[in-house]
Amino acid sequence: MSTALSAREAALASGRAYGLFGQLFLHGLTPTLFAVVETLPELAAAALPYDPDEAAAAFYALLGMNVPPYQSLFLDDTGLLGGSECDRVRESYREMGFAVDEANEPADHLGHELLALSHLCLAEADAWEDGHMAMVARIRRLEKTFLTDHLLRWLPTFVMAVRRQGPSFYAHLATLTLELALARWQPAATTPPSPPVPASSLTPRERVARLLADPNIGLAEIAGFLLTPVYSGLYLSRDDIGRLARAVDVPTGFGERRQMLRTLLQGAAVFDCWQALLAALSAVVDEFAAGYERFEGTPAAVLMAPWQERLAATRALVGGMGAGKPNG
Repeated sequence: MSTALSAREAALASGRAYGLFGQLFLHGLTPTLFAVVETLPELAAAALPYDPDEAAAAFYALLGMNVPPYQSLFLDDTGLLGGSECDRVRESYREMGFAVDEANEPADHLGHELLALSHLCLAEADAWEDGHMAMVARIRRLEKTFLTDHLLRWLPTFVMAVRRQGPSFYAHLATLTLELALARWQPAATTPPSPPVPASSLTPRERVARLLADPNIGLAEIAGFLLTPVYSGLYLSRDDIGRLARAVDVPTGFGERRQMLRTLLQGAAVFDCWQALLAALSAVVDEFAAGYERFEGTPAAVLMAPWQERLAATRALVGGMGAGKPNG
């Protein structure tokens, strides 16, 4: 088999895999997509037994309510959807000639990012077939740049967050997606930058130092830090917060994650469960740290370094919080 043929087939296979994974993250395990999945040994076992109603409910519970798959949620320093991260993704799409359909999901949804990579890989396969080597080189640069500047800056943390929700088809799918993206990225020589922190903002360690030094430290500020992955280095879902609450027998109430976590922190302070809650939070930090450490000694270790730095800041925050109970 010639080098060109094997490279074309690799690009074609990657493009098809990216495309299928993107559709699954966008639409869930619909009957139409299940018909494809059940022919693939790598995915079929994780999808069985299959019931379309249960599959739709599981998709919504995990990716709709607990770990929404958006780049901005993991990389924006507000911890909110949209904003500058979504704009950066759109600009990259324009550069690669990918027309994104944002009718149902914004540009930075994981499904759209995977479809954009599928677009590039399939274009690369066509360029190989036509013998356009300059085009092959340009497309490969675009793919590696997109992986470096976007997807691989947040995908490992997303995968760990999904796995923490328990075994599921999507935990398996997320793992395969990360393996595919890393396989396509590893030949890249560039080092990815740290997750973005605007020049006007504090670094994670500086923010922690200020939180711990402030005698008027509030639970809202602590919750905001912990729920902003680009600062904390981890992701806490609604179910994660619920598990923390059950571990210390304190209610969380309802609403969005920040309100739930603030209520939990307040309850732990009131009901004398503060140290127990800090121990439970430390265990979550340890889980994410172990996940990042699994990449040590591999080319992907450089991707984990910024997140490990952020986890260290969070560990310092949790340790410092043990000195006393903050204000509500």
